[in-house]
Amino acid sequence: MAVFSVKSGKMSEEETREYQLLEEDFAWWAGNSPKLVVEENRGKYIAVVNKEPFFGDTYQEAEQKAIAKYPNRRFIVHRVPIWRKRI
Repeated sequence: MAVFSVKSGKMSEEETREYQLLEEDFAWWAGNSPKLVVEENRGKYIAVVNKEPFFGDTYQEAEQKAIAKYPNRRFIVHRVPIWRKRI
């Protein structure tokens, strides 16, 4: 599930900083996802905040772990796909 927010008008400095941090987390994910999207994580959810991954068997579990450590930060969540061997 992808969630996007759109805001018209000028962003505050705090909002700008929040989005910069989120962009940094996206960049971290892009560079590190090959290390995280591995066999042992198949079907798991990975929340990324402050360039740190939080794993869970459900979206809510990954989300709760991220919020517990960084309650005031936005985060991104990815699901590691379940690969099936082709016959």
